[in-house]
Amino acid sequence: MPAVEIQEIGSNRNLGSRALSGEVIVVRRGLQQAGLLDEMLAATYAGVRAAAGAEVAERVAQEGLNRIHDWVEPEAIPSLTDAVYAQWTPNALPFLDRLASWLFPDQPHFYFEREPNVRFHIPYDLAAGHRRSFDQFAKKRGQGKIAAHAPHRDWWLDCPDNAVNLWIALGPVVRGNGLTLFPEMYDADLPYTAKGEVTRGVRLGRPLTFDLGPGDIVLFHSKHLHGSEVNRTDSTRSVVSFRVTFEAPRFPLGHYHDYCHAGWQRGALRPFASWPARMQASYFRSLARRTLQKLFGADGVNRPAPPAADPGRHPLPLAALPVGEVRAVSKGVCVARLAADRVVALSRHCPHGGADFADGHVDGERVVCPWHNLEFDATTGESACAAFEPLRRYAATIRDGHVHVSLAGTDEA
Repeated sequence: MPAVEIQEIGSNRNLGSRALSGEVIVVRRGLQQAGLLDEMLAATYAGVRAAAGAEVAERVAQEGLNRIHDWVEPEAIPSLTDAVYAQWTPNALPFLDRLASWLFPDQPHFYFEREPNVRFHIPYDLAAGHRRSFDQFAKKRGQGKIAAHAPHRDWWLDCPDNAVNLWIALGPVVRGNGLTLFPEMYDADLPYTAKGEVTRGVRLGRPLTFDLGPGDIVLFHSKHLHGSEVNRTDSTRSVVSFRVTFEAPRFPLGHYHDYCHAGWQRGALRPFASWPARMQASYFRSLARRTLQKLFGADGVNRPAPPAADPGRHPLPLAALPVGEVRAVSKGVCVARLAADRVVALSRHCPHGGADFADGHVDGERVVCPWHNLEFDATTGESACAAFEPLRRYAATIRDGHVHVSLAGTDEA
């Protein structure tokens, strides 16, 4: 399922219904067409100014948000993101009111998440030394704001399953620092962890990735499996995203986020704009669950159990390893087939987040992590991020219709 690109909105209507049916839609220069880019950038620069001063904000405005790491130290990214949140949150309704009304004119009303999602992903090599503070920020703001998020569906934790995501590029987004979407998994019944992320043991297929210019908008259903790439580029990815629903938001598991009825938020009923979304059983179930969790530490949410780890087969029948795929041959080693007569063996788990390369795929001469689309050279084991040690390599040969790997020096030898 490739993404559908729209250059001019024109007669391209019913975008909300199309997104809810599973289409992935890229609206090029969407903010410019809606007359919102300058205002949204002004709110972002105001946050940069509040956190880093007028000179830095001016530099960023001149050189682009993708160069923000040239002027803001990595350890200041959490506080800068908080400052941009402070500018964006009170502007969420006027921005979304105009944007949603323009994108979805056939929808009579909508609900929006009160707080937008502000995302600054600086190059990973700059962020690597500050992982603890970045993790602390994630506990407060949620995953994926200033660091890569593993593949997930929004409703696996605390979001609606009937929402449309508006993922908006404020600066350039390039392959290597952007969004990943796994359209082959849209209707698949997938196991997931208590953190709301896909488990090991799931082959996700090749993700959609996006090259976006400032103002481009990606629309997709919250049921889509999606995540983010480890930023292996020298460019900061600057994005804001919103979730909107066209009926009361439906929360299959946790109902934590505050959704406001846009019509109520505009007028005299503004103090009660959250009530329409809260007046449903999911809110009271989540309220009871949070109370029990505070009192007893119990979660109370039933989630699919992760699959048992595949220990791998060695030697591996060549027929079980199609060209372009990766398979496990032991607990710690996998083998990738680059061509009909060429295989390489590498350590099995990604040094970034522990993803299993046996769930990944091959792209040319590279083995690709299934969770964050991080590429490793199949012959050297190196990635574009200097912060990661190269993957360990093992001798691999094709003989008698099988792939044989020398497991010397491993626990499986």
